Amino acid sequence: MSDTIRCEYCRRPIKLRPVKKALRGKEHIFCSEFCFRLHFYNVPTISYDDLQKMYAFYCVSVPAQDYHQTLSGLMGEED
Repeated sequence: MSDTIRCEYCRRPIKLRPVKKALRGKEHIFCSEFCFRLHFYNVPTISYDDLQKMYAFYCVSVPAQDYHQTLSGLMGEED
């Protein structure tokens, strides 16, 4: 088992100085003030797998030649 300190919100290892906050008498450790605020306002966390699924909808693979033709058409250039 490793002794790496992890953020209580995002679960990433903390490399720099951690943000320590006391809530209801218990000390909590976060990697940033941003993660503390997300935790404080009870924003749900998202897993890496869910992020991959979400971005798969936004990313479209287009071959370079098709991309060039599309841009040429938008710019009004003829091949």
